[in-house]
Amino acid sequence: MSLPNPVEQKSYDVINNKLSRVMKEVAEESMKRAAVEENSSSPDNLLTVSGDGTWKTRGHSSLIGKNYSGSAGKMEVDGMLRIFNRSEKLHNLKYSNYIGDGDTKTFNALSENKPYGDDHLIQKIECVGHVQKRMGRLTDSLIDKLAHYYGNAIRCNSTSVKEMRKAIWAVWGHSCSTDDEPMHWFCPTIPNTWCKPVFADLFHPALLKKCLGGKTQNPNESLNSLIWKFCPKTIGSSLQIAEIAANLATSVFNDGNQILITILEKFGLKINRNVCVSLAERDNRRIFTSRQRRLESSFEARRAKKIKRVKKLSCFRNRKVYLMILEHFSM
Repeated sequence: MSLPNPVEQKSYDVINNKLSRVMKEVAEESMKRAAVEENSSSPDNLLTVSGDGTWKTRGHSSLIGKNYSGSAGKMEVDGMLRIFNRSEKLHNLKYSNYIGDGDTKTFNALSENKPYGDDHLIQKIECVGHVQKRMGRLTDSLIDKLAHYYGNAIRCNSTSVKEMRKAIWAVWGHSCSTDDEPMHWFCPTIPNTWCKPVFADLFHPALLKKCLGGKTQNPNESLNSLIWKFCPKTIGSSLQIAEIAANLATSVFNDGNQILITILEKFGLKINRNVCVSLAERDNRRIFTSRQRRLESSFEARRAKKIKRVKKLSCFRNRKVYLMILEHFSM
């Protein structure tokens, strides 16, 4: 096929080492700019941050190098402790609120460690998306509908716990109402109704207070997705490649695809106008798509598709169970 000879290992290592240095340098510059931007919007230097662990091969021992020794569960805790402990030194910032996903291990470790001393206590903020998932104790398509309305009740009233409580009970009452017996603002007469205990928990002021601001961990999920786009989990790679991917993802996440111009220039490459235009268009498409996905019509369409997929999967599982039972009694 007249293919050229593959790159020798020595040359490959030289390229990777330079790429690793450049990516780390660009990522650190990007994070410093992000810190300055956040600092300017918070005069007291107190910020809300979120953290979410991600693994290439969770539960497996690495044969190609590692930068942490310990269990996968402890990795996220130690990682967040490291981030909090170095925030003042690196960015002159203190993180006053931590957005969690329901797992209290990280927050408990931060509270015990007290990275900013006894006078600065860190508060836990609940991720609205994870709180919304607690509606999962209900059944079938009603779960998705009520979870959707519950999440909206928090997001649309993210500045007031009182208004959140009113909106949540309005959802519950409306769901129970009929034309003959409207119950928009009243509890059901039957004790321990299917949704009342659930709503009582989700209605608690202590939980809703942690939802003020309508914060989520969606940015973490987006960054994690970007990392594994550059370094797929299905393909084996070295620790160095994973670090390159993490630094590249950080830069693109913060500054968009046009940050690639800076990276290429650090390699001494000349960038023509077509490359700049292409990267700018890619960023514009991403922003446009993001705005479209935020539209109510787009959201409802995706939700309807999800409900349909869940129903199809449920039917498949029920049929599989039926066939297993039939097979058992036919033996």
